[in-house]
Amino acid sequence: MDTAKAMLQTGRLIYAIFMCQQSLEKCFKALLAYEDKEIVPIHNLRRLAELNSVIQELDEPALMKLDFLSNYYINARYKEDLQQLSKGITDPVVRDFIQFSEGLIAWLCQKMK
Repeated sequence: MDTAKAMLQTGRLIYAIFMCQQSLEKCFKALLAYEDKEIVPIHNLRRLAELNSVIQELDEPALMKLDFLSNYYINARYKEDLQQLSKGITDPVVRDFIQFSEGLIAWLCQKMK
């Protein structure tokens, strides 16, 4: 999440959002490893929440944010028109996703104690 914050500070908003997705993906996969479950090569955060059996603990706004981050990851990684992708991504939007991601990461880490 430090990289996401650094990207925000330098105005690289697309990459800040991208790093939120990456951080959450790694935490979901860490929880799979912690629980001796198979780590599957996917990037869909909702699916990773399902595989971790935590999806029922997440509310609809959280699931919508996971879906947004998952879709954003795919588009940022494989779409050439990053200018189009950056529409609607503002400083407050990025700050909200960073806060959301940090909270979810802390919650996931608690499950590994």
